[in-house]
Amino acid sequence: MMKIENARVNTGIRIEYSLSGIENNETLVFVHGLGANLHQFELQQQFFAKDYRVLLVSLRGHGGSSAPIYPARADYTVKKLSLDVQALLRHLEIKKVQFVGNSLGGLVGYKLLELDSDLLGSLTTFGTTLKLHASKFIQWPLSIVIRLFGPKGMGWLVSKTGSKDTAVRAELGGMYETVSKDALELITANIADYDYTGTISGHRIPMLLIRNSLDTEINKNLDTTLAVLRENPDFELVELPGAGHFANMEVPDDFNEILGRVLSRESIKNNL
Repeated sequence: MMKIENARVNTGIRIEYSLSGIENNETLVFVHGLGANLHQFELQQQFFAKDYRVLLVSLRGHGGSSAPIYPARADYTVKKLSLDVQALLRHLEIKKVQFVGNSLGGLVGYKLLELDSDLLGSLTTFGTTLKLHASKFIQWPLSIVIRLFGPKGMGWLVSKTGSKDTAVRAELGGMYETVSKDALELITANIADYDYTGTISGHRIPMLLIRNSLDTEINKNLDTTLAVLRENPDFELVELPGAGHFANMEVPDDFNEILGRVLSRESIKNNL
Protein backbone atom coordinates (compact mmCIF):
# COMPACT_ATOMS: atom_id res chain seq x y z
CA MET A 1 0.00 0.00 0.00
CA MET A 2 1.23 3.48 -0.86
CA LYS A 3 2.55 5.43 2.12
CA ILE A 4 1.29 9.01 1.91
CA GLU A 5 2.81 11.85 3.93
CA ASN A 6 2.41 15.61 4.17
CA ALA A 7 4.92 18.41 4.61
CA ARG A 8 4.29 22.12 5.06
CA VAL A 9 6.98 23.73 2.93
CA ASN A 10 8.33 27.27 2.98
CA THR A 11 5.87 28.45 0.32
CA GLY A 12 3.13 28.05 2.95
CA ILE A 13 1.50 25.08 1.22
CA ARG A 14 1.07 21.65 2.79
CA ILE A 15 2.20 19.22 0.11
CA GLU A 16 0.96 15.64 -0.10
CA TYR A 17 3.66 13.23 -1.23
CA SER A 18 4.72 9.60 -1.27
CA LEU A 19 8.38 8.61 -1.05
CA SER A 20 9.50 5.02 -1.45
CA GLY A 21 12.27 2.85 -2.85
CA ILE A 22 15.99 2.64 -2.19
CA GLU A 23 17.16 5.58 -0.09
CA ASN A 24 20.60 6.23 -1.57
CA ASN A 25 19.74 5.57 -5.21
CA GLU A 26 18.75 8.10 -7.85
CA THR A 27 15.45 9.86 -7.20
CA LEU A 28 12.66 9.79 -9.76
CA VAL A 29 10.03 12.50 -9.35
CA PHE A 30 6.64 12.05 -11.03
CA VAL A 31 4.32 15.05 -11.37
CA HIS A 32 0.72 14.62 -12.52
CA GLY A 33 -1.49 16.50 -14.94
CA LEU A 34 -4.17 19.09 -14.18
CA GLY A 35 -6.94 17.70 -11.98
CA ALA A 36 -5.13 14.49 -11.11
CA ASN A 37 -2.87 13.85 -8.11
CA LEU A 38 -0.06 11.58 -6.95
CA HIS A 39 -2.22 8.49 -7.49
CA GLN A 40 -1.81 8.97 -11.24
CA PHE A 41 1.66 7.44 -10.91
CA GLU A 42 0.94 4.71 -8.39
CA LEU A 43 1.82 1.93 -10.85
CA GLN A 44 5.10 3.65 -11.72
CA GLN A 45 6.01 3.87 -8.05
CA GLN A 46 5.44 0.15 -7.64
CA PHE A 47 7.56 -0.64 -10.70
CA PHE A 48 10.51 1.70 -10.20
CA ALA A 49 10.85 1.53 -6.39
CA LYS A 50 12.92 -1.64 -6.68
CA ASP A 51 15.73 0.27 -8.41
CA TYR A 52 15.21 3.93 -7.55
CA ARG A 53 14.00 6.28 -4.87
CA VAL A 54 10.57 7.35 -6.12
CA LEU A 55 8.76 10.56 -5.16
CA LEU A 56 5.15 11.23 -6.11
CA VAL A 57 3.69 14.69 -5.49
CA SER A 58 0.23 16.27 -5.45
CA LEU A 59 0.40 19.88 -6.63
CA ARG A 60 -1.24 22.66 -4.60
CA GLY A 61 -5.02 22.44 -4.73
CA HIS A 62 -4.86 18.81 -5.89
CA GLY A 63 -5.41 15.58 -3.98
CA GLY A 64 -4.50 16.00 -0.32
CA SER A 65 -2.31 19.09 -0.79
CA SER A 66 -3.60 22.34 0.66
CA ALA A 67 -4.89 25.26 -1.39
CA PRO A 68 -4.48 29.01 -0.92
CA ILE A 69 -7.45 30.68 0.80
CA TYR A 70 -9.26 33.20 -1.44
CA PRO A 71 -6.77 32.62 -4.26
CA ALA A 72 -5.98 34.99 -7.08
CA ARG A 73 -4.80 33.90 -10.50
CA ALA A 74 -1.22 34.60 -9.39
CA ASP A 75 -1.51 31.86 -6.75
CA TYR A 76 -1.81 29.18 -9.43
CA THR A 77 0.89 30.03 -11.94
CA VAL A 78 3.20 27.26 -13.13
CA LYS A 79 5.97 29.07 -11.26
CA LYS A 80 4.08 28.84 -7.96
CA LEU A 81 3.41 25.13 -8.52
CA SER A 82 7.09 24.59 -9.32
CA LEU A 83 8.30 26.51 -6.27
CA ASP A 84 6.21 24.16 -4.11
CA VAL A 85 7.92 21.14 -5.66
CA GLN A 86 11.34 22.75 -5.31
CA ALA A 87 10.60 23.52 -1.65
CA LEU A 88 9.51 19.93 -1.00
CA LEU A 89 12.74 18.60 -2.52
CA ARG A 90 14.73 20.89 -0.24
CA HIS A 91 12.64 19.77 2.73
CA LEU A 92 13.44 16.15 1.88
CA GLU A 93 17.11 17.05 1.25
CA ILE A 94 16.96 15.76 -2.33
CA LYS A 95 19.47 17.64 -4.48
CA LYS A 96 19.13 15.96 -7.88
CA VAL A 97 16.20 14.24 -9.60
CA GLN A 98 15.20 12.49 -12.78
CA PHE A 99 11.95 14.30 -13.56
CA VAL A 100 8.86 12.83 -15.24
CA GLY A 101 5.82 15.02 -15.92
CA ASN A 102 2.49 14.56 -17.65
CA SER A 103 0.79 17.57 -19.25
CA LEU A 104 0.78 20.27 -16.52
CA GLY A 105 3.45 18.21 -14.75
CA GLY A 106 5.67 18.59 -17.80
CA LEU A 107 5.30 22.38 -17.57
CA VAL A 108 6.43 22.14 -13.95
CA GLY A 109 9.52 20.32 -15.22
CA TYR A 110 10.26 23.10 -17.72
CA LYS A 111 9.88 25.75 -15.04
CA LEU A 112 12.09 23.86 -12.56
CA LEU A 113 14.79 23.73 -15.22
CA GLU A 114 14.43 27.50 -15.51
CA LEU A 115 14.52 28.03 -11.73
CA ASP A 116 17.37 25.64 -10.89
CA SER A 117 19.20 24.05 -13.80
CA ASP A 118 21.28 21.86 -11.47
CA LEU A 119 18.22 20.19 -9.96
CA LEU A 120 17.23 18.05 -12.95
CA GLY A 121 19.42 15.20 -14.16
CA SER A 122 16.97 14.40 -16.95
CA LEU A 123 13.53 15.51 -18.09
CA THR A 124 10.80 13.23 -19.45
CA THR A 125 7.47 14.59 -20.62
CA PHE A 126 4.34 13.18 -22.22
CA GLY A 127 1.13 14.96 -23.11
CA THR A 128 3.05 18.25 -22.92
CA THR A 129 4.03 20.82 -25.52
CA LEU A 130 6.64 23.57 -25.16
CA LYS A 131 4.40 26.22 -26.65
CA LEU A 132 0.65 26.74 -26.69
CA HIS A 133 -1.76 29.44 -27.68
CA ALA A 134 -5.27 28.21 -26.98
CA SER A 135 -8.11 29.70 -28.97
CA LYS A 136 -10.80 31.51 -26.99
CA PHE A 137 -13.25 29.14 -28.65
CA ILE A 138 -11.55 26.34 -26.68
CA GLN A 139 -10.79 28.30 -23.51
CA TRP A 140 -14.28 29.66 -22.80
CA PRO A 141 -16.15 26.33 -22.94
CA LEU A 142 -13.68 24.82 -20.46
CA SER A 143 -14.11 27.77 -18.10
CA ILE A 144 -17.88 27.49 -18.33
CA VAL A 145 -17.81 23.75 -17.57
CA ILE A 146 -15.65 24.38 -14.49
CA ARG A 147 -17.81 27.25 -13.22
CA LEU A 148 -21.13 25.50 -13.77
CA PHE A 149 -20.29 21.90 -12.96
CA GLY A 150 -17.11 22.13 -10.88
CA PRO A 151 -14.41 19.47 -10.61
CA LYS A 152 -16.89 16.62 -10.99
CA GLY A 153 -18.14 17.97 -14.31
CA MET A 154 -14.62 18.60 -15.55
CA GLY A 155 -13.64 15.12 -14.41
CA TRP A 156 -16.49 13.66 -16.45
CA LEU A 157 -15.38 15.62 -19.52
CA VAL A 158 -11.70 14.69 -19.18
CA SER A 159 -12.45 11.03 -18.50
CA LYS A 160 -14.60 10.86 -21.65
CA THR A 161 -12.07 12.59 -23.89
CA GLY A 162 -8.78 11.66 -22.23
CA SER A 163 -8.96 7.87 -22.40
CA LYS A 164 -10.84 5.04 -24.08
CA ASP A 165 -10.10 2.73 -21.14
CA THR A 166 -13.12 2.50 -18.82
CA ALA A 167 -11.03 1.71 -15.74
CA VAL A 168 -8.76 4.69 -16.39
CA ARG A 169 -11.83 6.89 -16.92
CA ALA A 170 -13.14 5.88 -13.51
CA GLU A 171 -9.78 6.61 -11.85
CA LEU A 172 -9.57 10.02 -13.51
CA GLY A 173 -13.10 10.88 -12.41
CA GLY A 174 -12.23 9.94 -8.84
CA MET A 175 -9.09 12.08 -8.81
CA TYR A 176 -10.91 15.09 -10.25
CA GLU A 177 -13.41 14.96 -7.39
CA THR A 178 -10.59 15.87 -4.97
CA VAL A 179 -9.22 18.90 -6.84
CA SER A 180 -10.05 22.47 -5.82
CA LYS A 181 -12.43 24.27 -8.17
CA ASP A 182 -10.24 27.37 -7.91
CA ALA A 183 -7.17 25.35 -8.89
CA LEU A 184 -8.90 24.01 -11.99
CA GLU A 185 -10.24 27.37 -13.09
CA LEU A 186 -7.13 29.45 -12.42
CA ILE A 187 -4.57 26.97 -13.74
CA THR A 188 -6.64 26.46 -16.89
CA ALA A 189 -6.52 30.22 -17.46
CA ASN A 190 -2.79 30.41 -16.72
CA ILE A 191 -1.73 27.65 -19.12
CA ALA A 192 -3.83 28.77 -22.07
CA ASP A 193 -0.93 30.78 -23.49
CA TYR A 194 2.74 30.00 -22.77
CA ASP A 195 6.12 29.49 -24.43
CA TYR A 196 9.02 27.52 -22.92
CA THR A 197 11.03 27.20 -26.14
CA GLY A 198 13.63 29.68 -24.89
CA THR A 199 14.02 27.77 -21.62
CA ILE A 200 14.55 24.39 -23.23
CA SER A 201 16.76 25.54 -26.11
CA GLY A 202 19.38 26.68 -23.62
CA HIS A 203 19.75 23.33 -21.83
CA ARG A 204 21.44 20.08 -22.79
CA ILE A 205 20.37 17.63 -20.10
CA PRO A 206 18.98 14.28 -21.36
CA MET A 207 15.37 14.75 -22.47
CA LEU A 208 12.76 12.19 -23.46
CA LEU A 209 9.42 12.95 -25.09
CA ILE A 210 6.93 10.09 -25.23
CA ARG A 211 4.42 10.77 -28.00
CA ASN A 212 1.15 8.96 -27.41
CA SER A 213 -0.58 8.08 -30.67
CA LEU A 214 -4.12 8.86 -29.46
CA ASP A 215 -3.27 12.19 -27.79
CA THR A 216 -4.33 14.10 -30.89
CA GLU A 217 -4.83 17.57 -29.38
CA ILE A 218 -1.29 17.62 -28.01
CA ASN A 219 0.29 15.91 -31.02
CA LYS A 220 -0.94 18.53 -33.46
CA ASN A 221 0.91 21.17 -31.40
CA LEU A 222 4.26 19.34 -31.18
CA ASP A 223 6.03 20.63 -34.32
CA THR A 224 7.75 23.56 -32.58
CA THR A 225 8.46 21.42 -29.51
CA LEU A 226 10.22 18.75 -31.56
CA ALA A 227 12.20 21.28 -33.58
CA VAL A 228 13.59 22.80 -30.37
CA LEU A 229 14.19 19.50 -28.59
CA ARG A 230 16.05 18.06 -31.58
CA GLU A 231 18.72 20.74 -31.12
CA ASN A 232 19.72 18.73 -28.04
CA PRO A 233 22.01 15.78 -28.87
CA ASP A 234 20.69 14.06 -25.73
CA PHE A 235 17.05 14.20 -26.82
CA GLU A 236 15.02 11.11 -27.69
CA LEU A 237 11.51 10.82 -29.12
CA VAL A 238 9.67 7.55 -28.49
CA GLU A 239 6.33 6.71 -30.08
CA LEU A 240 3.77 4.95 -27.88
CA PRO A 241 0.92 3.45 -29.92
CA GLY A 242 -2.54 2.87 -28.52
CA ALA A 243 -2.20 5.42 -25.72
CA GLY A 244 -3.90 8.74 -25.10
CA HIS A 245 -3.14 11.68 -22.82
CA PHE A 246 -2.71 9.53 -19.69
CA ALA A 247 -0.43 6.89 -21.21
CA ASN A 248 1.15 5.85 -17.92
CA MET A 249 -2.28 4.70 -16.69
CA GLU A 250 -3.54 3.26 -19.97
CA VAL A 251 -0.51 1.19 -21.00
CA PRO A 252 1.62 1.10 -17.84
CA ASP A 253 3.79 -1.84 -18.88
CA ASP A 254 4.79 -0.22 -22.17
CA PHE A 255 5.28 3.15 -20.51
CA ASN A 256 7.45 1.69 -17.74
CA GLU A 257 9.55 -0.26 -20.24
CA ILE A 258 10.27 2.87 -22.30
CA LEU A 259 11.09 5.03 -19.30
CA GLY A 260 13.14 2.31 -17.61
CA ARG A 261 15.21 1.69 -20.74
CA VAL A 262 16.07 5.35 -21.20
CA LEU A 263 16.83 5.90 -17.51
CA SER A 264 19.07 2.83 -17.40
CA ARG A 265 21.03 4.07 -20.39
CA GLU A 266 21.53 7.47 -18.78
CA SER A 267 22.67 5.85 -15.52
CA ILE A 268 25.27 3.82 -17.42
CA LYS A 269 26.53 6.95 -19.22
CA ASN A 270 26.77 8.87 -15.94
CA ASN A 271 28.86 6.13 -14.35
CA LEU A 272 31.37 5.75 -17.19
